[in-house]
Amino acid sequence: MKTTFFLIVILLMMPITSFAYEPIPITYSADRASVIFDGKWSFFTEWKESTLTDMGNENAQIKLRTAHQNDFIYVLVDFVSDVHLDKKIDMSIICFDSENNKSKLSDENDFCFSVSLGSENGFIYQGGSPFALKQNFEKIYHPDFIAIGGVSDENDRYSKTPHTSYEFKIPLELIGRENVYGFYVGVHDSYTKTTYTWPENIPVDTFTKIAKPNHWGEIYSPDKSLPEFEIPLLIITFSIIFYLVLVNRKPFSMLQK
Repeated sequence: MKTTFFLIVILLMMPITSFAYEPIPITYSADRASVIFDGKWSFFTEWKESTLTDMGNENAQIKLRTAHQNDFIYVLVDFVSDVHLDKKIDMSIICFDSENNKSKLSDENDFCFSVSLGSENGFIYQGGSPFALKQNFEKIYHPDFIAIGGVSDENDRYSKTPHTSYEFKIPLELIGRENVYGFYVGVHDSYTKTTYTWPENIPVDTFTKIAKPNHWGEIYSPDKSLPEFEIPLLIITFSIIFYLVLVNRKPFSMLQK
């Protein structure tokens, strides 16, 4: 019931132009430490505990898997029907807007993460740059970010035929711990010269493959577990509350004497 209410609130808050999609509920997963980052399905159950979202169309089958645990968001883009393995040209990009403000131009709260097929070194882009040719994004670095473009095959849940796939490990330290983010996914197939997107059929920049933030969709945590309370912070919080209770009780105790 709470999940349904939360989803209704999100839908009511969205601009009218954004109703062509459903927001993605991101799953909390306790087994993300078992993920082998090699750009592919490494074993059959590797991405089982994650949200499944279908992308593409009748000619392009793309499975988007998303999950979060501790300090990271995990994403797999499984382009099941792309059997033309064009290394360094095929690519995928994931974007988050931590404020979900639907701005026409990117700002400092917009982050994009990209990787090409065959690459073990992804790139991070942050909005708010003065360089208009790159949609106001500039390249930044974070040591804990991982993105690999690989080839899924015999262990894939959807097809054993070798095809392109992309794995991402995105630090929450960069994008912040929010219940709702603006969200965009782009997958470029160089063989057909087509960029498939989520939300579907939105205009993208030819050079960056990024849509403007006002066209992005939403990804949300239905149980509000993304802003997870770390244990040390929880201890400090309870300590402060306990101290305040003692302080407030002291005058009352003195009055009883």
